Amino acid sequence: MINAFDPNVKITVTHTGPSLFNVAEQVNIMENVIQSGVHGIISTLPDPTAFDDPVQHALNSGIPVIATNADAGPDNPRLAYVGQSDYDAGRVLAQTLVDAIGSSGKVAIGVEDLGHTSLAQRLRGVTDVLDATDIDYTVLQTTPDLTQGAAIFETYLIANPDAKAIISVDANTQSHGVVIRNLGLKDQVISGGWDLVPTTIQNIQDGYTKFVIDQQPYVQGFYPVLALYLYHEYGIAPANMDSGAGVVGPHNVEEVVSLAEQGYR
Repeated sequence: MINAFDPNVKITVTHTGPSLFNVAEQVNIMENVIQSGVHGIISTLPDPTAFDDPVQHALNSGIPVIATNADAGPDNPRLAYVGQSDYDAGRVLAQTLVDAIGSSGKVAIGVEDLGHTSLAQRLRGVTDVLDATDIDYTVLQTTPDLTQGAAIFETYLIANPDAKAIISVDANTQSHGVVIRNLGLKDQVISGGWDLVPTTIQNIQDGYTKFVIDQQPYVQGFYPVLALYLYHEYGIAPANMDSGAGVVGPHNVEEVVSLAEQGYR
């Protein structure tokens, strides 16, 4: 229950979704949620077209929809998007990498699913920056499986002993630590990527990962709920919001950990 906005208002938020990335399953879940008669839907929309009809169905049923974390784009009829500008955040990741290794050398870029809208935009942001340098990059499809991801990165580093870095545009970043540790490449190969999951935080603290892009998920959860409240209570139309692209590394990881323990990161 959330009643921080008005002591007389109680908001029940139920979380549901597929256990792994599966667009068809997520569409089915959204349709079931619409049939259940909720008063609002906050959802990732990780496909450019698959969610157009379900979102329109919800709106036709009087259910406002706000996209969070992953957006289908402005052609989708959702009322607003709260989350990163994935392309811009990809550019931040790439520029942080260039600042760390210089404008030349070999780099591997991991992506779990090439069909995922947000990941594709992040990857485009990364490559647009790197294309303006002499960095020789290889895009690796790592899959969401961390064991497979680790094996793919390890194979790349063994085949490219002169590689300067491995980066990911998703949470497979957490597999970097075990790879660099197993190959004895600490302080030789830079790791960078996405998302402050516990393993990645530990890798930063242990010196195996140099930086990650923080989506600031607290913002992505809080603002859509607030927007739906304002929409229902006062007719205020939801607005798009960029949740930013914070860079987390050894310089600020302890502060982030402290805030996470308080429920804010």
